[in-house]
Amino acid sequence: MEAVPIIAWEQAVYVCLFIAFFGGVLAWLTKQSEKWQEFIFKVDNQWRQFNKEQREENNCAMSDVNESLANLASITGKLVMTVDEMRADINTHDKQAKEILALVSKPVPKPRVKPQ
Repeated sequence: MEAVPIIAWEQAVYVCLFIAFFGGVLAWLTKQSEKWQEFIFKVDNQWRQFNKEQREENNCAMSDVNESLANLASITGKLVMTVDEMRADINTHDKQAKEILALVSKPVPKPRVKPQ
């Protein structure tokens, strides 16, 4: 068999088909890329909004925690002062109790009444 050369118009058809196919694939890839970019942009905006809301909620929660810690420190300080006052009162009470015990512990003199 003899190799039959392809005539020019057939070559032009093949080249045009190849260009059309390549152009179609390129257009499809461009469209898909744009859809992907829109999707990524949408997800990114959703994440930004979510992070902004979370940051605001976290700031409010941290403000509440700071306020609670300040209250806790104040109440603990007052409790320490109360305990110190109670210790001072207990020491005073112990001294008074010892004085009373000393008075009570003295032997009571027997009455000098004549038996009848």
